[in-house]
Amino acid sequence: MATFVLVHGGWAGGWAWNRVTPLLRRHGHEVFTPTLTGLGERVHLAHPDVDLDTHITDVVNVIKYEDLENIVLVGWSYGGMVVSGVLDRVPERLMRVVYLDAEVPRDGESEFDVAGPEFRSEMEQSANRSGDGWKTSLGTAEEIEAFLGAWIPDTSARQWFVTKLAATPQPIKTFSQPVRLGNPAADAVPRTFIRCPVDGSVWAHIYEPIVERVRGDKRWEVRELASNHCAPIAAPQLVAEALLSSAGVTPSAPSSL
Repeated sequence: MATFVLVHGGWAGGWAWNRVTPLLRRHGHEVFTPTLTGLGERVHLAHPDVDLDTHITDVVNVIKYEDLENIVLVGWSYGGMVVSGVLDRVPERLMRVVYLDAEVPRDGESEFDVAGPEFRSEMEQSANRSGDGWKTSLGTAEEIEAFLGAWIPDTSARQWFVTKLAATPQPIKTFSQPVRLGNPAADAVPRTFIRCPVDGSVWAHIYEPIVERVRGDKRWEVRELASNHCAPIAAPQLVAEALLSSAGVTPSAPSSL
């Protein structure tokens, strides 16, 4: 039995894994889906000083207080920033770290550094325009649906996802604070990067350079999933199969990969 700790992406919450977790538990595995401070059902805890360190500590504390060991730690999208910090803090607790179309920062890099100047500009404008200088937003539900609509064909799943995203701003310091990495013990933990390329070039400027950077590193394996950046909502079965296979807890790799 494996223990999965799944870390969601920006503006989301533990709820974002609701279509994946039953599939993992069906195989007898433990699954934890912490919601990061100020997001999801913890939106009431948002304040201007919530930063990346806050989110890293959220996950580290789940691991420590639940006495978790031999963890498959998964980060999706912005969650890659968080799991990188967790890896640095508690590598002895981790069996593998999986980056699902997720940011893989170097020491001293922030989300803004990894995602690029256009994302930084959009978030700063969002915070200054309607977020009291610190709350960032992806836009209204209608605006988000117009952007993501083609990636989540199921109407009910799409509306469920975008409505929650639109309702939850994210503190800008979670994007601007650099991650600090340097624990040599983290080097022993194997990592998997799962690229979800079906949305074409939209996210390629973030994730393709990461794939090229890690491909030749003996600590890493690189996989490709036949879905898009919204895979946990659009293709939960494929995501569950990929996570199980990456963790080495299925008898063979899923045929969909």
